[in-house]
Amino acid sequence: MRPKRTDKPKLGRLEQLHPEDYWPNAAEFQHWLAEADNLELLSEAVGMTLSPHEPVFAETEEVDYGLFEVPDREDLVLVMAQPGPSEAAHLGDLITWAAQEQVSTVVWVAAEFAEDHIQTLTWLNQLGAGMVQFLGMDVELWRIGKNAMAVNFKPVHPITEEASEDAVAEAESPIAEPVVPEPEPLTALQQENLDFWSGLSDLMDRQGSLVKPGAPTPAATMGFAIARAGFRLNAILDREHGSLYTELLLSGVDAHPHFYLLAHERELIADDIGLPLIWDDSSEHTCVIASTLAEVDLADRDCWPNYQVWFCDCLERFYEAFFERIKQLDAAGYHPLPHRNTEPLTNALVLPSSQRG
Repeated sequence: MRPKRTDKPKLGRLEQLHPEDYWPNAAEFQHWLAEADNLELLSEAVGMTLSPHEPVFAETEEVDYGLFEVPDREDLVLVMAQPGPSEAAHLGDLITWAAQEQVSTVVWVAAEFAEDHIQTLTWLNQLGAGMVQFLGMDVELWRIGKNAMAVNFKPVHPITEEASEDAVAEAESPIAEPVVPEPEPLTALQQENLDFWSGLSDLMDRQGSLVKPGAPTPAATMGFAIARAGFRLNAILDREHGSLYTELLLSGVDAHPHFYLLAHERELIADDIGLPLIWDDSSEHTCVIASTLAEVDLADRDCWPNYQVWFCDCLERFYEAFFERIKQLDAAGYHPLPHRNTEPLTNALVLPSSQRG
């Protein structure tokens, strides 16, 4: 007798990925966490509502952290995120920054925590009881089925003798593989985006590109980290205007000063990149430097290899031209003209705003 067919949703298989496969560095992970939907996930895990504090980001040579607020309270929360394992150097930076920013809560997010680092967080909480709280959060990354991905944050707990014995017993016990309902299928357009970015990522990997792609996305924009927080390379599929865009996106409170400092080298940058550039300072909080390929037909998949080659070449040109310049930028060195809030560029072209994000 054939088994009776069930009406329950189809279950998909979970595959655990390493966070560094998706976030190649701490700066990109920190940017991802600051986005509204992702910040909501972290808020649920830490048990408090977090909202961006201006400025959100602070940069050092190696590690980025973000500052957030708890609404209706005067408390500041410092979040430091690494897609790799916890390290002693990160712990030292964390304590230093917490003291500098005078925060009430510190959230340390990492792919895994060493036992001595968990014990240190416990000790810090004992010392700072009633004044400052230190939280450790494990980040897990899962692939659901073939395409969808999900992230999970789990609080780490103090290491005690009893907890250690439980952990050993748990490790020796067989673990049933979790299953979840199959996610909603992608739309035809989302699947087309995912296929295009997958091809671009494969090409960049084969060529050993300087620009390291993360996981392909079903969105019309794919982002890439560069140099430091507040800067991001984007590849954009603009179907409405039949164009492709490679852009350097500048964001945060220093976006315009950084943009104008770079604009002082417009001719040198144009020579280094070797492509016509769009300089766009029309947005209040972001600025863009971009190059475009017009009159493309994304509906013709036979043309995709040429478009992917263009993106790969253009992203590398941008990376080589801007990486060192970005690292050396100092917003304090920008001085606008007297009696002018900004120093707008003449003949600046504007990208279609619907394609950014």
